[in-house]
Amino acid sequence: MDRHVVIVGGGLAGLSAGAYARASGFRTTIVEHNVALGGVCTAWPRGAYVVDGCIHWLTGGAFARLYEELGIVPAVELRTLERWATWRDASDGSVVEITRNLDALARELRSLAPEDAAEVARIIEGASRVAEMRPPIDPPQELATTREQLRAVWELREALGTLVHFRKPIADYCEQRIRSPQLARLLSRFVPGDAPALVLLMTLGYLARGWISRPVGGTARFRDALVRTYVRLGGEARLHATVDEILVANDRAVGVRLGDGTIVTADAVVSTASTPETILRLLGGRYGADALRARMQKWKTFRPIVLASFGVADPLEGAPSRVVIDGIEPFELGGAKNDHLYVRICNDDPSFAPEGHCVVQAMLETDYDWWAKCGTAYTSAKDFAAEIALEQLEHAIPGIRGAVRMTDVATPLTFWNHARAWRGAYEGWMPNADSLFGHIDKRLAGLDGFVMAGQWVEPGGGVPMAIMSGRQAAQILCAEHGLALVTDPGRHANERAA
Repeated sequence: MDRHVVIVGGGLAGLSAGAYARASGFRTTIVEHNVALGGVCTAWPRGAYVVDGCIHWLTGGAFARLYEELGIVPAVELRTLERWATWRDASDGSVVEITRNLDALARELRSLAPEDAAEVARIIEGASRVAEMRPPIDPPQELATTREQLRAVWELREALGTLVHFRKPIADYCEQRIRSPQLARLLSRFVPGDAPALVLLMTLGYLARGWISRPVGGTARFRDALVRTYVRLGGEARLHATVDEILVANDRAVGVRLGDGTIVTADAVVSTASTPETILRLLGGRYGADALRARMQKWKTFRPIVLASFGVADPLEGAPSRVVIDGIEPFELGGAKNDHLYVRICNDDPSFAPEGHCVVQAMLETDYDWWAKCGTAYTSAKDFAAEIALEQLEHAIPGIRGAVRMTDVATPLTFWNHARAWRGAYEGWMPNADSLFGHIDKRLAGLDGFVMAGQWVEPGGGVPMAIMSGRQAAQILCAEHGLALVTDPGRHANERAA
């Protein structure tokens, strides 16, 4: 029987869903708005340089199996990070290195804030406990039995104290638990203010275990390996094609209508578009709209950014690859105030720049509406943003201005135009206490033959969550059609290629 699945969106979630579904016996068609697959997981050439727009670091651990199942690994080498980030306080010159050695980190934090020694110890202990928690990869909660759900809750029993202590937003946690203003600023710089402190602990715990890495070759090589798996499996893709409507007959998804009027029929539809766009536009608000609107009232999305990238005629050897600079003079960019600087220096991988050069990036918070209303001033606004970013970088890397050979600025509209990132929220919902322990059903009540996947059904987003959601979407479809999920599409793809 020829079972056809149409997948809205060719980002990591769509490619993952397509690869697992195709290997499991479905015919698959990805419909992608952009001219290439990858979605937000993208990189692009600018002259002799490559602007990496996604993977600054990659979470492994339990998620590593997904990269292996999809044939991304070992095709792409993952280099374990010994140093995750460097924090600098421009006001007094303080520096803290965040490395895999959490004992060394504890000593640095106690030196910075001796009055918080007890809480620092609790952070380090909590990081170890949180890293032991298993993410809910298999089975998806939509298919889990009551016994499996209870077992998942039981497995959290030893970490319960840690979960309660660190479940508050990092800003509230720091205000209530941290005495040193400087340490409070340090901790809050690595997690969005509304995200639970648990997110920081999870990162530290994974880092200590060697589960934080970076793909050699960057985002482009990681993305291309997944695209290759999907293509080798025989999956189809329609590029530069925008879905205008998900077609429904008798409360069942039966295909999509494209912007040019083309109708693509299907036995099932997977949407990896944002939930606001999927539910309110593509489905016309007929299913799940009330629940979505209630969620939009309570939950925040990731703040939009300007990503300013510079090709630099200096290798900047020895400079840390990820730096957060605190204690700077606050500045405004595109309607948003910035009081710290996030800098990425791509100096440890020859994929990004010619020999003797590197790429330096500044990630700055901004406002979506401000950019949406720029109109004809959009280009000049990008130039102004580049100048602001370069001015800030000059303080951090003296002399960089004279070494700049390439400038690239991506705005919230860039993320929308190329990846349909709703209002520039490149990772969807920001994690909060409710979303971190709650669940967004990948199905919509009253609508059969339809599944959602992607960062908007996995709050906190990121590469592993997007890939996991694609796998789970395929697993839900398999269960509906009486098929077994094939869990090694990468091997099947390689066999087809051979």
